[in-house]
Amino acid sequence: MDHTSAGRCVLPDQVPAGKRLTIETVTGFYSADGGGILGAAFITVGTIRYAFPWVECGTPPSNIRRFFGFSHAVRLYVDGPAVLQFDAAGGSGAGTDTADGEYSITGFLEALP
Repeated sequence: MDHTSAGRCVLPDQVPAGKRLTIETVTGFYSADGGGILGAAFITVGTIRYAFPWVECGTPPSNIRRFFGFSHAVRLYVDGPAVLQFDAAGGSGAGTDTADGEYSITGFLEALP
């Protein structure tokens, strides 16, 4: 983490050549001592970026004061070979050094048509 990114995550497995990943849901959460998320979370595939806005949620699951998340049903197609990367830009405020977050996607892999 740094002042320009609230988190970066490169998915461990790439989409292999000759295959298509159909993404059906994108989910994320972020919690921190203070501050918040000003920008969106992004999935980057090559030069294409898909944005997912953060929403401030209810009471955090622990003593952390701020909790943000999103869960979107989508239909995104990623033709291989491709590497997917998550970024969350625009972190702000004091106390974000104790931030934590996760991203996940669900979908299926199939042969390119």
